[in-house]
Amino acid sequence: MAPRTPLLRPDRYFANREPDLARGLAVAAIVTLAAIVLIAGLGAVFTAKIDGTVLVDNPERPPDMFCDGGMNETFEETNASFDCSAPAEIERDVDRILDRALGEFYGLMAIGMPIVLLIAAGLLHAGTALVNGDGSFGKTLSVTAWGFAPTVVTLPIGLLALWLLMDPVTITPGTDPAAIEAAILGTIQPWLPAALALNLATSVWGVAIWTFGLERGRSVTRAQAVAVAAVVMGLLAVGGLL
Repeated sequence: MAPRTPLLRPDRYFANREPDLARGLAVAAIVTLAAIVLIAGLGAVFTAKIDGTVLVDNPERPPDMFCDGGMNETFEETNASFDCSAPAEIERDVDRILDRALGEFYGLMAIGMPIVLLIAAGLLHAGTALVNGDGSFGKTLSVTAWGFAPTVVTLPIGLLALWLLMDPVTITPGTDPAAIEAAILGTIQPWLPAALALNLATSVWGVAIWTFGLERGRSVTRAQAVAVAAVVMGLLAVGGLL
């Protein structure tokens, strides 16, 4: 019986079926969702491991230019005085800061991941075209999406490793932002080798899927397919798209 996905046996999967665009688009949607969930997972780990408060600008206090030099008295004449007695900085739980910072990446992932998939598909299609590949771009796009599918497996493992290996960090008000960044980077150092190993495993896994998918979908030899797949994966890694 043929496997239902190419994750474990891409050779048998593509030996029994042509790459299907509709299925590939569904996989692309799942991969994009996994990237968004990754941001949420990072947020959950960081808020659990990082504790404390930080000083931020008080949004209820006007800029100093409105409180110095008598400008506030000028506005008082128009009944529009500012509360210059409010503190310039107030404490905020670091969890709120982290949530706000990571929240900016949700839209980036939702838009960026499909763009990365299209770039990878374009490179794979062009690469196989150089060796006289034959087959629609839709087939290449489907194969490309399947090559990114291993991330759905390895991302949760990476998050679990981060949870287990990251040491707790306590932030105190008044700590220099550079010191906070250094403390956080230091506490994730034990996790970096595991992250690199998972990234390498994901890349090799993806190249294997692309190899058999391109062999079938673009009618190239296996040697040509693996060469194109490896080069494109290398380009993506160098470009920081993985």
